[in-house]
Amino acid sequence: MTGKSLRFILLACALVLAACGTIATPVWETEEADTVAEPTEVAVEPTAVETVEVEPTATPLPPTETPAPTATPLPPTSTPEPTATPLPPTVTPEPTEEPEVTAGDEADTAAVEGDPAAGEQLFTAGAGGGIPCSTCHYTNSADPLVGPGLAGIAQRAEERVPDQSAVEYLHTSIVEPDAYVVDGFPAGVMPQNYGDVYSEEQINDLVAYLMSLE
Repeated sequence: MTGKSLRFILLACALVLAACGTIATPVWETEEADTVAEPTEVAVEPTAVETVEVEPTATPLPPTETPAPTATPLPPTSTPEPTATPLPPTVTPEPTEEPEVTAGDEADTAAVEGDPAAGEQLFTAGAGGGIPCSTCHYTNSADPLVGPGLAGIAQRAEERVPDQSAVEYLHTSIVEPDAYVVDGFPAGVMPQNYGDVYSEEQINDLVAYLMSLE
């Protein structure tokens, strides 16, 4: 059969099928579709990688050399020369003239050397038959008791007799009580024997105590 006859037959069959409403699938397309190979799955097993531990090798460090300390030379110290401190000029004190010693001055010196504490004891309790001064005199007030109050007597005694210090006045008032009589008080009331029963030291102690009263 020739090619033209085959094409004519196929064309005739196609027209018949078209008239029937069914399109025939060409035989070669089906065969070509059947011949498509399905993909094959290839299982690949993983290969184990063997790890080899490598021990680190210690690399020896080169020895470090410690530098020797270098001595820093100290600068020479200069010893300062001692400086001479000038001495202040010495002043020769001028000789002082010693005052003439009188009876009143002796009483002043004795009063300074007197013991106020011993004088207070003598004033309060008396001694050797002498009447205690506290019998007739206050020491913490200027108000009179039998005799004048003696608080602050050192200031008043300074002004009692002209040219007589407070120490002189007090000393005289003890041994010679009527030599000066305070206004408003009678003479002869104060004991007259203190100069006989008390020693000079005791009288000086009394004066020192009276000078301390405020």
